[in-house]
Amino acid sequence: MDAGAFAITIDGDSAQVRTAAELVVALDVLQGNHDRAVLEQLRPHLSSIIADARGLHATLAVLAPEDKTFLIEAIGTDLRGVIGSGSRLRDILASLGETEVEEALLRTLGADGLRTLIASPTELAEVLEWVYDQCDELALDLLGADWLQRMLRTGQEMALVLRSLDRPRQHKLIEMIGFERVPALLMNELDLAHMLRALPSELSCPLLEQLPPERLRELVRDARDWAELEPFLEADERDYLLSVLEVTPDAE
Repeated sequence: MDAGAFAITIDGDSAQVRTAAELVVALDVLQGNHDRAVLEQLRPHLSSIIADARGLHATLAVLAPEDKTFLIEAIGTDLRGVIGSGSRLRDILASLGETEVEEALLRTLGADGLRTLIASPTELAEVLEWVYDQCDELALDLLGADWLQRMLRTGQEMALVLRSLDRPRQHKLIEMIGFERVPALLMNELDLAHMLRALPSELSCPLLEQLPPERLRELVRDARDWAELEPFLEADERDYLLSVLEVTPDAE
């Protein structure tokens, strides 16, 4: 047998597999009839054969959902190294259509894997955009409140992630960050604007009410800041802010 090749035998016929491309060809030839048998025979070597995110993506594309789960779990602790980055994790998740496979991927990566792969708020938002329902919750739980609080440091970063979640998961993220911490994320009028539009509607006015008038005036200092903020506002938010701020809508 060639160095670096791994043998499989199906119905008395043998073949050698070295790479993900060769594995995909073998699975295609078998037309799904012996996928699990192939994966089981190669199990000790799957991370070497798959090698990287491109190989994982190609192999997952030709497998049934239950065999996708088997492959992911068989790669095991090597999965983080195979995927390599948050952007590649996003691409893998975007290609999956089955919640049970997404869940297997997240659980196999675990907290350490996810925290290592996701390097920015943008990557976090992109990953969460491609998981749904209980998998959103699972991802947030694995990442943990402390990690999320360290990752999300401005209102625009928090808003970016909120927009990738449905309403129940938005509330979960806010609980993990702590609603009382949100004002500390606001650095300027654009942070405030993005946060107001990303928050569930029932929390936008309570956020404004948490901010003392002097803090609002620090965020919205003059007519120019107001002009940046106003297009983002609902009528009740606009009225409240005008009652507090020392600017007028038509100020030059």
